[in-house]
Amino acid sequence: MRCVAARTRRGTHVASLLEVRNISKRFGGVVAVEDLNFVIRKGEILGLIGPNGAGKTTVFNMISGIQRPTTGTITLEGQNLVGLRPDQIARKGVARTFQSSSFLPGMSVYENVYLAAAFRSLAAIQRRAAPDVTEAALRATGLVDVAERPAELLNVSQHKRLEIARAVATEPVLLMTDEIVAGLNNAETDEVLDILVRLNGTGITLVFVEHDVRAVLSVSQRLIVLAQGRCMAEGDPHEVARSPEVIKVYLGRRYAQNQ
Repeated sequence: MRCVAARTRRGTHVASLLEVRNISKRFGGVVAVEDLNFVIRKGEILGLIGPNGAGKTTVFNMISGIQRPTTGTITLEGQNLVGLRPDQIARKGVARTFQSSSFLPGMSVYENVYLAAAFRSLAAIQRRAAPDVTEAALRATGLVDVAERPAELLNVSQHKRLEIARAVATEPVLLMTDEIVAGLNNAETDEVLDILVRLNGTGITLVFVEHDVRAVLSVSQRLIVLAQGRCMAEGDPHEVARSPEVIKVYLGRRYAQNQ
């Protein structure tokens, strides 16, 4: 369950979509992420968990171009992402959701998703028209019936699905969700998880940050645990969740007693 850095063995490159090598992020004297290494494999659902302040959202921010690493490299299928703007990274196929809804008020659900479709690669734009992409994203997230409703009038569950729809409309190869089921009840959580699993079935690679351990374990195929900006453990989700160190630092005794 130890953390394994992206690397090449005997000339054979590790099968991966995205590689994070030795990245660190410092804000003045505060170290948010330190010497972090991991790979995201094509087609997988990767869970990324850890206590508050572990650096999870900072990692997402660096991958998506919102923040630049202090040190280290991030590559998508061999292409460097460090130094690119968020819109440039989106056009390369990296999409993410945010903890807080990022919809545009004063616009309908359809218009919000349609606008996101503009942030696709030139090849994707030439391949599929924006209305077709928008309709597909709305269908995938169950928002067709509310497509003409002002985005600010949606309930919490619908806002979460709108976040996903906007990300999907960019036609990503990698989708990163940041606490996408936070604030939802069990039924709503399962609905969102079903959407994510179906999207993964279409070939979209997923990275899933969440504090809901049940949700993480139910969909993740591999789990990485961060603590104090470093990788603590990596491996099979259920094995990692049984690790005494992970239980001590993050999951807690109550979780262990309920297993």
